[in-house]
Amino acid sequence: MRFQPTARIEVLTNRYNNARTGWNQYETSLHTGNVNAQHFGRLFDREVEGDIYAQPLIRRAVRIPGAGLRDIVYVATSSNRVYAYDAESPAASKPYWRVGQEVFGPPVLRSEVTDLDPPDSYHNFSSAIGIVATPVIDPATNTLYVAAKSKSNDRQQFRLHALDLSTGREKREMGSPVVLSATSQGTGSGAENGTVRFTPRKLLNRPGLLLAGGVVYLAFAGHSDGEPGRDFHGWILGYDARTLRQVAAVCTTPDGAQGGIWQSGTGLASETGEDGKQVIYAAVGNGDEKGRNLGQSILKLGPAPGMELQRRFTPADAALMNEKDLDISAGPVLIPNTRYVAACTKDGRCFFAERGTMELRQDLQAGEDSAGSNMAPNVHGAPVVWRDANDSVFLYVWSEEDYLKRYRLDAGLFVLAGRSTMMAPAHSMPGGILSVSSNGSKAGTAVLWASLPASGDANNDTVPGVLRAFDASDISRELWNSEQEPRRDRPGMFAKFCPPVVANGKVYLATFAEPGRANRLAVYGLLKPPNEY
Repeated sequence: MRFQPTARIEVLTNRYNNARTGWNQYETSLHTGNVNAQHFGRLFDREVEGDIYAQPLIRRAVRIPGAGLRDIVYVATSSNRVYAYDAESPAASKPYWRVGQEVFGPPVLRSEVTDLDPPDSYHNFSSAIGIVATPVIDPATNTLYVAAKSKSNDRQQFRLHALDLSTGREKREMGSPVVLSATSQGTGSGAENGTVRFTPRKLLNRPGLLLAGGVVYLAFAGHSDGEPGRDFHGWILGYDARTLRQVAAVCTTPDGAQGGIWQSGTGLASETGEDGKQVIYAAVGNGDEKGRNLGQSILKLGPAPGMELQRRFTPADAALMNEKDLDISAGPVLIPNTRYVAACTKDGRCFFAERGTMELRQDLQAGEDSAGSNMAPNVHGAPVVWRDANDSVFLYVWSEEDYLKRYRLDAGLFVLAGRSTMMAPAHSMPGGILSVSSNGSKAGTAVLWASLPASGDANNDTVPGVLRAFDASDISRELWNSEQEPRRDRPGMFAKFCPPVVANGKVYLATFAEPGRANRLAVYGLLKPPNEY
């Protein structure tokens, strides 16, 4: 199918859509001819307090009191703050509104979320753990849904908030905020009298929020697989988008342990089934996988309220994957023009299961130890997809210590169709976090964007980042990178797992704090209007 879109895009959810493709197919300004150091670069920054783990979101023509209609970029941080900034004008440097700890409460310190025994310690966050998951926007009700971890009377909790897009006002008429809680019948870790409970202290809300069929879905994993006794469980909770009343609660390991859903930040995926009802997909990490336990699996679930398990795919070597901490770490992604759902792992494999039966169709070794470091080639950036003018489907993966790779769907299987000339840094996690933009299927418009460490290991440290752009039709051709004009374009510190957001001629890149400077959202674009080239 060929199409040439002209509409400006809104980014209302993680990775552009509920299929989580990572593909903006409505980009009419940026293309392979003008993404270069002469024409493209950093335009302005937006300062925030706290690290930006959550992907920024963009809503067009928001009516701002006293300012009229404005395109807004919403930025949430781990310090429990949300900012509404002008998405277009470099001169509009102050937020139109900001909501902070007076609404969300104080974030939790990283030292307070695990019981790891010395010398083990938890360093996956620099300090505060507040808003981590990408929020979601409901344009029908002008609402931003945000999940925040906080402390209240020395007790940790998660709360789901519904904020007005125009003002940041808490929508108390919708029941906002609501404290998250849940129970499940089971005999698993921590069960009491046959009941497993949702335990906020041990849990992390990492995947982006999903809005589907009038329900807001949230997913949870543990902070650390090394938690003594493995005493946490994965959860999916669902809340009515209009009332914030809980309508679903699923524990992934009711008779076992672990089974966290973290997905390297990718949101739960969804589509409308043949019966007109929503189908939900989740990628579950390390955990017990026998009987009612759903660890180390790709799940196909019915919608709230039942969220019954319809099908699942569990690798034949799931027990070995659990033993070696090689869990399903990225995805799920619903591949367009196919019936496949994809998810990738810490040993560099990408599984493609048929969405009807959840039977495996391909086990693709997408990541390799190209650096020769003997580290597993983790895939943390979920694959992104693009479809060209010939309806050929391409998939892109950049595992750690490996080359960026491009695969083409050929007779139902993905086959290697190119790679970059440079690798992700050696001895470094997490590889490349990707997005792709194009003007539909128009030739010469598809750009593959990658955020990754410039050097150093971002697993437990804050390290410098780099933004790169490639011709999506030939990824051996790098178009631009932020080190070509470093004084102008260097982004700062790498934001772990947060993809570049491409929208309406601009690229929004989250960063972490660097010594002596505030956290920033870096905004890139054309240095002059397109018609001046």
